[in-house]
Amino acid sequence: MVPSFDLTNTEIQAALISGIFTVLSALIAAVAAAIIGNTIADRRKLQEKLKIAIQDIAFLLEVEELHCEHNKRSNRPSRKNTVRNEVRDAGLDFSGQFTPGRVRANKQFRL
Repeated sequence: MVPSFDLTNTEIQAALISGIFTVLSALIAAVAAAIIGNTIADRRKLQEKLKIAIQDIAFLLEVEELHCEHNKRSNRPSRKNTVRNEVRDAGLDFSGQFTPGRVRANKQFRL
């Protein structure tokens, strides 16, 4: 047997309205928490990718430096600037924002 409610009773109406808004507020809080949680997780993933990219840049700059040193020891010109200019002519450019010295100086980008 299904219980019947007198929906004209103001106490029942107030309880129903209160219950609906309680459920609604809990739902809104859960959705907001999920959105904020995803935003924080995405930000952490991006920070990790940035850290890896900076480490890769530092590695490649060190490779370039050692390659030039090996050429100098072999009494050959390093051609570093020539090669960099050829790469620029191909349409790529190096901003210089993540050189090893700048990374060391900026706490945000420390390896």
